[in-house]
Amino acid sequence: MKITQFVIVLNLLTLFSVRVVEASGAKPKIDNSVRGTGPANDPTRQTDADWMDDRYAKTKFGPFVSGHIATPKGSTHKGIAVRVGAEGEGTMVFDTDLCVWRAGWTGGFLKPHPRRYGLINPLTPDGTMVFSSPASPGVANEAGSFVDPRNPKNGPLPRGHVRYKGIYLTDDRVVLRYDVGKAEIYDAPWIRAGTDGSLQFERVVMVKPGNGKWFTMKLTDVTAKINLKELQVAGGAENQGVTLEPGGLRWGAPIVTQGVIDRRKTPFAIDTITVPYKNPYNALMFTAGHDFTGNGDCYVAMAHGDVWKVTGIDAELKAVKWQRFATGLYQPLGLRVVKDQVFVLGRDQITRLHDRNQDGEADFYETFNNDIMIGGGGHSYATCLESDPEGNLYFIRCAEGTPHGGVLLKVSADGSRLSVVATGFRNPNGLGVSPSGVITAADQQGTWVPETRLDVVKPGGFYGYMPMHKRATAPTTFDPPLMWIPRVLDNSAGGQVWVPKNQWDEFGGGLIHFSYGRCTMMHVISDGGDNGGAVALPGRFLSGACRGRFNSKDGHLYVSGLRGWQTAAVRDGCLQRVRYTGESFPRPVGLKVYSTGIQLAFSERLDKKIAENVDSWAAEQWNYQWSGTYGSKDWSVKDPSKQGRDSVEISEVRLLPDGRSVFLHINKVKPVHSMGIRYNLDTAAGKIFKDTFYLTINKVAPASQ
Repeated sequence: MKITQFVIVLNLLTLFSVRVVEASGAKPKIDNSVRGTGPANDPTRQTDADWMDDRYAKTKFGPFVSGHIATPKGSTHKGIAVRVGAEGEGTMVFDTDLCVWRAGWTGGFLKPHPRRYGLINPLTPDGTMVFSSPASPGVANEAGSFVDPRNPKNGPLPRGHVRYKGIYLTDDRVVLRYDVGKAEIYDAPWIRAGTDGSLQFERVVMVKPGNGKWFTMKLTDVTAKINLKELQVAGGAENQGVTLEPGGLRWGAPIVTQGVIDRRKTPFAIDTITVPYKNPYNALMFTAGHDFTGNGDCYVAMAHGDVWKVTGIDAELKAVKWQRFATGLYQPLGLRVVKDQVFVLGRDQITRLHDRNQDGEADFYETFNNDIMIGGGGHSYATCLESDPEGNLYFIRCAEGTPHGGVLLKVSADGSRLSVVATGFRNPNGLGVSPSGVITAADQQGTWVPETRLDVVKPGGFYGYMPMHKRATAPTTFDPPLMWIPRVLDNSAGGQVWVPKNQWDEFGGGLIHFSYGRCTMMHVISDGGDNGGAVALPGRFLSGACRGRFNSKDGHLYVSGLRGWQTAAVRDGCLQRVRYTGESFPRPVGLKVYSTGIQLAFSERLDKKIAENVDSWAAEQWNYQWSGTYGSKDWSVKDPSKQGRDSVEISEVRLLPDGRSVFLHINKVKPVHSMGIRYNLDTAAGKIFKDTFYLTINKVAPASQ
């Protein structure tokens, strides 16, 4: 693998304005405030008390919400809470793994827990419970059996039994679709007043068998399980007032914001596409992923379940329109546009969003793949969503006691197959796939992860977190990372993005890595093999940087991120644009490791006298201990029994004939987890620059200089 040069400069932009365009045509309201909670100090010192936030409970939800729902007879890990009734008088919960209705209540809707911004505890019912049912199949298979064949009891039932296929939104109804063999079932829950004035739940079930002839039945026993043969005998042809036609707009006119353009003279300008933190729906704007269609429209996923469509992104950002496009998804932390189709990753599935009537809001939430097995763990997120040249999709899971906990997963381009690529991940929030299909991933420091690590992932690889090794025999070692990233650079990793080869001049083809914890980015380079390093890049994003996408329409990089925990974020989320300007920024761009020293290439020619002065350089190195202890201290390379770092003697420095590369003579270079090389240099043109280049040495080439 070859990782070429890349660099970026960041800035912190704070001024913006928001205006809401009312559907009635009323005069826009100007809002110059920014919602910002929590500390902006050292993120490593934050605790649970800093992340208590009850705003999620005040959100104006849509007609359904997906998530882990605390239903009475066992939690529903892949649940959809559906509002029913003309005034939302009731709620019914559907289990998408088992295709069964698990609970129903009247009164309120859902109560999110304020802990960790509402993103870690189950959603609880808010009302008077009317019915509940245990976790068992809601539909018989083709042989008429209701037996649950799953082993383990996670994930969906087999496709020959019953499979959830998606959710339709009509004017007043939510209609869920699932298939049994070749038969399509459309299940529409509702509630209405009975003859005695009491509220009664009901379901209209429409079935389209393989012969294409519809039949319909109204079920007043909402817990009734479906046997197709019995249903077909009892059903009629009428649709009982239920249609699949898309309804009208739910969220009205877009919100219009004015962005901020970075006018500084800098190599990379950072523009802010202002996020409507305050909006009529009290929707939380924890931006967790984004991507672009061919015409430049941007779709942005929010961690609390929304997807927003953003248009009007132009050179000046004077009128950017934010349309609430989809709601109710299960903590989506990844979004990918493939051939102008929007795919969103939730904890429960990958959803393909459709706007069937082209009114700017999704009305069919298609299940693209829901083979994932989840167990309801509070921190077991599914993060990132990337694609390779063949159209296969990739995402990564945090650790959990299921076959899919702590693994990198691949979904085939047609959505029919999910497979495990690699194992041994703890709580990853970082993933990238290059245009040629090279997969990178980043995991967070913790038990069995001594420091944040950046990996080039190979199929079948094991990446260190022992509880998730997924092997018959426990491994005694792990696949080494391209780089261990010191905490001074990154205390909590985000994802990666590759600069297109035909963009940004010499930076094309390079890799950048996002720091969620530090709200920054860094330039990653390698020697073309197993050794990699990074240098910190100046500036910060408004929130914890997680995802980067290049917009094919304008060629710029767009970055999104969010506040969660242990991050220096000052906003709930952000969407910012990075523009390459071509201004000078001296930095390392190449690396080679030999037994006799290290060769570094810089982006500009160096002043020979200063570059060859050994006092312009200093280096130290250290290792980590791989164990069940949380993280690792720095350990001596010379004496592994002692804590601390070893100084590395640079005996001589030579500037090579190209004027940009130096060879640092070091006696007996050996593999090491981390080495820091400090430099204080002048370019040949007289520009002073200094920094520290951190690298990991996995393999050492024979003497060359």
